[in-house]
Parts: sequence; structure tokens; C-alpha cells
Amino acid sequence: MKYAWLVIGVLAAQFLAIAIAFPQVDGDLHWQRWLGRTIAEHGAIPRVLGNETFSAAGAPWTPQEWLFSLAAAHATGDRSWALFAGGIALCALAALAIASWHAERRGASPRAIVVCLVPAGLGLFESFGVRVQVAAWPLLALFLFLLDLEGPLAFAAIAVAAVWSNVHASAMLAPILASAVALGTFVDDRGPSLAFRRRAIVAVGSAIAICANPFGVGLPLYALSLFNSSLKSYIVEWDVTNLGNTSFVLGALPLLALACIVVPQTRRSVRDLILLVVFSYLLLGAARNIALFGLVALPIVAPALTRAFTFFASSPPPRDARAVRAENIARIVMPAIGLVLALVVGIGLVRSAERTKDTLAARAIESLDSLAGERRLFCADFAWCGLAVGKPHVRVFLDGRADPYPLTVWRDFDTIARLRPAWRDVLARYAVDTIVVAKDDPLDQALALGKPKAWRQSYMDKHYRVWIRQVRSVVDEHGGRARRSPA
Repeated sequence: MKYAWLVIGVLAAQFLAIAIAFPQVDGDLHWQRWLGRTIAEHGAIPRVLGNETFSAAGAPWTPQEWLFSLAAAHATGDRSWALFAGGIALCALAALAIASWHAERRGASPRAIVVCLVPAGLGLFESFGVRVQVAAWPLLALFLFLLDLEGPLAFAAIAVAAVWSNVHASAMLAPILASAVALGTFVDDRGPSLAFRRRAIVAVGSAIAICANPFGVGLPLYALSLFNSSLKSYIVEWDVTNLGNTSFVLGALPLLALACIVVPQTRRSVRDLILLVVFSYLLLGAARNIALFGLVALPIVAPALTRAFTFFASSPPPRDARAVRAENIARIVMPAIGLVLALVVGIGLVRSAERTKDTLAARAIESLDSLAGERRLFCADFAWCGLAVGKPHVRVFLDGRADPYPLTVWRDFDTIARLRPAWRDVLARYAVDTIVVAKDDPLDQALALGKPKAWRQSYMDKHYRVWIRQVRSVVDEHGGRARRSPA
């Protein structure tokens, strides 16, 4: 891994700078902090959407992010934020380090590890941020590493699955991975070997362990419900992976190509082939799986690359004292150089003007504080409304929690955002009286040109505009037809 530290050092700079200096890249952080404060205040995890939304109050909710949210809620000061956000960045680096170490233990040479580490690292960027799924990445890498061990320590993977289930619903992958590895081991060993029996136990244990969380069996059932949910068609991260995804083109695709070239040339392991097939399917099915593919493929492709080409072959261990001393120095110097690179590149990124760029309509949302009365808010990008969850006197149509909102709400959101027929009627039916939209967006233009003039501008900056209804629709308590009254 001696060369890998240089790559990890450069990636560390980027990850730390993004996490600490660019927190606005993810709109979920605000509502997750609100969730953490709510849990701390009431001593319980909410199980339904509350009055912070007017379109789906009472809808069942499985807030899988509860542990992350508790930690985020306490990261309020500059120092605590730096520690929390930096810790999330370290999770991404730890995942890459574990995967690289896994590859080394499987016989990969330093050169092969670096060649596979670079695209694996690039594959993380599109999904990276101060996000709960990033905290789950090292748990995936560690689970696979433990699953690959031949001794009793492999059973520690069950404990990792339990921890994983309290961090993110992707823990559902644990029993699937263990079952796939157990099946591959059965074929490789031509029968129920000790390794197969051990991995079969881990598969069963993991299936039980992922229920060791406040939601019990509800968490894996929730994860399964998302697999074929129609809601995914409205969420960018669930889009089918394509060549427009930079992390796919620069990261996962080169790794996939390498796997297709080198794995068939070497001693085939059915276990490895099954893992590659499973994660290739997940990779091509949704852009959010690009990062996961790199962490799984690195320990498989790097050893195969080492065996396939003499250029990547492992060097024999040094024999004379001078060579041994040089090797030991390299083990210290390479991480040190990586640390220096992280500091130098990181400082440059933190000083970048891009740090001040508002990508979430934050100032537009803040302007709502000056508006009188309760506001029923629609955001043209539902992630922006995450900044308004829990805001006094503001209730949202749809926000970044996404999953618990019924499909009918998503369809109505799409009708309004895309100006489909009857979009004005949908706004009236929900009594929406406040809209945040990007300037010159079709919805922005439609509100500006509408006749009679039903909406007026209450805020505008270089990128966003807030519209409020001139007269407000009010829905009676018995669900009757909307009537109109002065705003």
C-alpha cells in the first residue's frame, strides 16, 4: 500500500475540503439536524411525518438516519462542525484504505492497488458529501474484508452488520453479500467446506443482525420496498447510470473494463465473479451505486491485475539490510507525503471562491422568516425545502426526506414543477401560497406571466426568486373545496 497513501492523501484533501468548507452541497443536512433535535427533545424517534409538511402529515416514516442525525444535531459550532464533517470525510478515506488493505492481503502489488484505487476514489465523488450513506461506506468495505477471512474472526462481520443497520438502510446488502460469497465458496470448494459453512452462518447471522435497530424488521422491509418503488423515477440518484455521470466515466467504468479484461485471464473464483456480477447490475441500475461498485471491485480487480501482467507483479521481499531499511522508510515517508499533499491541496480548495456559491436557495429560504402568517411552501427542487423543515410558520409540500411521501404527492409535485396540464389547479388544491424557484425556470416564467396576476415576488437574488400568492387559498377542516381569501 506504500504508493496508495499518495493517492489517499490527495483524495483526503478534496474530501475534507468538500465536507468542512462546502456544507451547502446537500440539502438533507438541515432536516437531519432537525430530526436529531426532535429525537433528543422527545426521547423517541418519530415514525410518521408531522405538521412540518402539509401534503402528507401522518404518512408512515422510517427515519433510518436517526443516529447520524443525533450526531449532526450536536455539530452546531465551527469546531464541532469541523470534527463532525471531517469525521464523515474520514469515513470515505477509511473505506478506500480498507479496500486497498483487503486487496493487499489478497496478493495485489502496490502498483496494481494504485491503478485500481484511483478510479475507485474518483467513483466516490458524485455521491460524496456530509451524508449518511458516506458513513456506511467503511462498514461495507469492512464487512467484505471480514467475510474474506478464513478464521473465526470472519464472524465479526455479523457485528458489523448490526452496526451498519443503525447507520443506513444499505445494511440490507449484508446478508445478500454473505449469501453470494457463501454460494461462490460452495462452488469453488466443490461442496460444503468449512469456509462455506462459516460464510453461511454469517449470512444467516447478518439477516438477523440487520434487525438490531430501533425499527427491527421494519428496516429491511423498508429497504426492500425501495428496490422497486416508483418514487425512484423522481429522484436523480436513482436514475439509471449513464455516460453523463462523471464518477461512472472516470471511476466505475475503467474498473469494470479492467475486471472484464483481467479477471477471466487469472485463476477464476466463482465467489469473486458473483460479487462482480451483483454489483455490476447494481452499478448500471442506479447512479447512487457507483461508489459501492468501486469499493467492492478494488479488492477483486487489483489482485487479478497483479497476476495477469508481469509489470504489476509483486516485487520479492528485500533481503539485504539496505533494501529492508529503504522499504521501512518508504512505509513512513509515503503516508507523510500523502498528509502534506492533503494539507496543501485542502488549503487551496478551502480558499476557493466556489465555497461561497449558493446551490440550495439558502438565502431565498431564509427570506421566508420575514413573511407574515403560516406559509405553505412549494420548492421547484424538493431538496431546497429540506432547509425549511421545522421552520416556524412554514410547512412544506415535499422535502429531501422523500421516501415517506406518497406517490400521489410525487405525481402532483411533478405536475407543478414541469408545468403539466392542470398545474395551477394542483397548486390551488394544496393551497400553496409560497414558491421558491430558480430564476428564469419555466415555472418562474409562468408565475411571472400569469393572468390575472395571482402571484407577486417577495424575494429575488442572482439565482432564485420567491413568489407569494396575492390571495391565498384555504382548505376547510372537513376537506371541502378550496376557497379564496385575502392574503
